[in-house]
Amino acid sequence: MILLINPFTVFDGQTDRFLALWDQTNAIFRASDGFISARLCSALSEQAPGQRAPYTHINVAEWQSRDSYATALRHPDLKRLGGQYMKVCTFNPALYDILRDT
Repeated sequence: MILLINPFTVFDGQTDRFLALWDQTNAIFRASDGFISARLCSALSEQAPGQRAPYTHINVAEWQSRDSYATALRHPDLKRLGGQYMKVCTFNPALYDILRDT
């Protein structure tokens, strides 16, 4: 299993559009072979003393393998959605191995 971790910074006033895009993307991924689960998290407006959230949202998705994720990325609708994301946020997806799981 691998993790896709994708931090987002949503532009002011674009949260509803961002969530709609994420829902569309998630529907495509949920229907893809090798998809396990996804969580979209929103940063709390009040952090612990001395902490700040560098991103407004974080997506954490579990995939069976790098290949299954790469295959899902070839879905024809994802290119169109990717262009729409650029209008509402910045993002930086990357794949990770799990080193510790407690």
